[in-house]
Amino acid sequence: MDVDLPFDSEPIGPEHSTMLKAAFRGKRAWCYYAPFMHCFSLPPGREVRVARWANALFILVIRHGRIDLMVPPLPFSTEALSAFREVLGKKNEDSLFRILWMDEEDARQIAPSLGQVEEKEREYLYEPARVVAALGSGYRDLRKRLRKFQRTYRATFRCLDIGDLEACQRLLKHWRKRQGRRHPFLLDWGYTKAALDRFDMWDREDLQGWCVDLEGEVRAFALGGRMQEDLANFFVAKTDPDVLGLSEYLRWQVYRAFGDYRWVNDAGDLGLPGLRQFKQKFRPVARLPVYSAQIRREGRSS
Repeated sequence: MDVDLPFDSEPIGPEHSTMLKAAFRGKRAWCYYAPFMHCFSLPPGREVRVARWANALFILVIRHGRIDLMVPPLPFSTEALSAFREVLGKKNEDSLFRILWMDEEDARQIAPSLGQVEEKEREYLYEPARVVAALGSGYRDLRKRLRKFQRTYRATFRCLDIGDLEACQRLLKHWRKRQGRRHPFLLDWGYTKAALDRFDMWDREDLQGWCVDLEGEVRAFALGGRMQEDLANFFVAKTDPDVLGLSEYLRWQVYRAFGDYRWVNDAGDLGLPGLRQFKQKFRPVARLPVYSAQIRREGRSS
């Protein structure tokens, strides 16, 4: 890491899981999921590191010598953020650093004198029991899709095994080739590949996996795990785009697997109308706003 900071830091890894989960207690935004933070780190181009300084935990994102924060200091304090701003004001050439994600609680505490906050997206929160039951007129389209899929295919939904990872990687390449033609800015490909590469590094409570077999071949997979006692993170879902109804079937089965949780955070929709329509099929019970921020050098106005 080619930076000079007044504190030590180390690459994020599964060994930080217990510490991070304790620091994230009460956080419900999708980004507060340790496997995501680990898989977002793709050195040498982008590295995520953890550091303790100024009585706070910092999650650093380093790209080409530039330093940003993945989330605000934990626990949040304007004093810790101001101290970090003073240090970073001497490092980043444009005199700004970014906070890539933050929840509404932290966003409210960043005064205009510290920086500019913008809403980034709204995440989908579901009740898995409600999705699995799929009762009422609101779920009519989902029920129709599931029935048609199950009449057409003999699908097997099961837990992901280490031996399935190569097949999942092939499926991911196929998905990227097909989807990338229409949406070249789908940015989850890198951390999805990393999650498959690093799957066996994590305890299954932190990172679980499932797949769907059709005619003995893996045609869909999903990853997720525990965020809070009552909240799971739906981390990754990839299906063969050529199989109609497979996306609905995979998600419906994953919600069944998450049946012990009250809620599941299934991230946002990237501003894509098609993805937004798809996620609405499962009838979210809430939309959680998530923010980003540009932190300015002290005394610099926008």
